Amino acid sequence: MVKFPISTELLVFDLEAYVPEADRKRKTGASLAVNPFKEGHTLLGGVFHLSRPRTGEILTSPEFEHHWVWNEGDEAEVVSSIYSIFAGMRRRASVKKQHHADPVVAGVGISQFDMPAIFAKCLAYETAPADEIYETVCKVRVVDLAVAGIGFLKSDAPLLYPKTHNALADLFIPERDKKPTGKVVWEMADKKDYTGIAARCEGEVREMVLLAERMRTKAPETP
Repeated sequence: MVKFPISTELLVFDLEAYVPEADRKRKTGASLAVNPFKEGHTLLGGVFHLSRPRTGEILTSPEFEHHWVWNEGDEAEVVSSIYSIFAGMRRRASVKKQHHADPVVAGVGISQFDMPAIFAKCLAYETAPADEIYETVCKVRVVDLAVAGIGFLKSDAPLLYPKTHNALADLFIPERDKKPTGKVVWEMADKKDYTGIAARCEGEVREMVLLAERMRTKAPETP
């Protein structure tokens, strides 16, 4: 049985990416337009909240830590900063016992975009040897809130399908204001509204932290 010592870490985060205008409406058969391996598809950065839930300790400083290309110089530097967060989690977990929980990362849609994007960009920039990147980025436990939330919302869909941030927030955070689609970030980047992008992303991560906690406490107890 998995044990959760006081050192168990939870990283909640969200990334923002830029998609060139020519690729925004290009039909690829997927709802996600961004592809981290395509030229011009840039990882702008993101916001990160790292904590130890058992103690309430916050490890990121400030509490919601920002990494953006307009602050750090270029995409490679942002990727390196993000990788360092994961490397720190891996280093601290290296001394844990086998039956203790692995570090956990959580967010809405992170299994579709955020985690693959980090892995892809780290490979592209050779942030570390490929095997080290895999050990560092791909061996954390991923909790995609879009998937975890499926059972909380009624649906007429003929199959299980991930829920959107807005749908989950409407249920778990009814007091919040609705946010527009992530596609607005492209337009904000075109206008160089970097402050707006950062504020929007932090707002989403704040909601994800609250979503994760409310989903955990609302889940039915094991018989």
